[in-house]
Amino acid sequence: MSELQVRAAKRTWFERYFKDPMVGILAVFLWYLFRILPLDVASWLGGMFGRCLPLILRKKQRVALFNLRRCFPEKTEKERKKIASGMWEHLGRMAGEMPHGYKMNKRVQVKGEEYLEQVKSLKRGGILFSGHVGAWELCGPTALRFGIVLNPVYRAANNPWIEKFIFSERKKFGATLIPKGTTGAKIMIELLRNGQYVGILCDQKLREGIDVPFFGYPAKTAPAIATLALKYNLPVVPFRFVREKGANYTCYFSKPLDLPNTGDKTADTYQLMLTINQILESWIREYPEQWLWIHHRWDKKEYPK
Repeated sequence: MSELQVRAAKRTWFERYFKDPMVGILAVFLWYLFRILPLDVASWLGGMFGRCLPLILRKKQRVALFNLRRCFPEKTEKERKKIASGMWEHLGRMAGEMPHGYKMNKRVQVKGEEYLEQVKSLKRGGILFSGHVGAWELCGPTALRFGIVLNPVYRAANNPWIEKFIFSERKKFGATLIPKGTTGAKIMIELLRNGQYVGILCDQKLREGIDVPFFGYPAKTAPAIATLALKYNLPVVPFRFVREKGANYTCYFSKPLDLPNTGDKTADTYQLMLTINQILESWIREYPEQWLWIHHRWDKKEYPK
């Protein structure tokens, strides 16, 4: 099942009939503009555009700086603003690079492919997880290079115009797109039972999640990876992308995690998700400008208005 699942977000009359169409048309225009430009030029231009975004998206900038103060209290405000600026440039570069599709495959060096081969030899599918670090949109085509169709779990965009466009682009890689929610959970279980692979970005808040430390603070964390891996004895493979110079990346696949097996389902679930959060945190600390700092990772009430 890969039908479009437009998110049922609350939209005002103004957003539905004016803002959403205008932003959608602008996004599609920029997509095709970047596509006709040479890849390196598109990446550079996107980066320059990204650096301007904090002037427009002031609320998102405040969220980013709040997160940075919480996660890096030892840094100066100047250092945190520099990280935020690097993040905006990185996001802009991604916007310029993604329209080039399969061309980006040539820009990705892969390390740890032996772990993918190890998982494939088990012939029982598995879960590959990452976060919104580096070029997360390249996870599907990169896994496909090694004969793995990675079916991603995704959250639909609020803007239905943008969502329809993004959905059509993601479907080109032959994967089943799994919407978050009850319907998506059923699809995920069916795929895993059939020996297929699911990709999950697990660094964002889930209101119904369990509290697991993240940068020293309890954070609502989706337990789906642990729940499914423990129930079906599935390999869980960490992977991430790191931007190198310009529009070039290295994709790192890591050794499958050791699954806890104490007989206490709740404790094992917590321990596995704690391990995953610690891995994500270590990645973010290494390349902080390549993480998506503009998400409300903790309780929204704690953030500045």
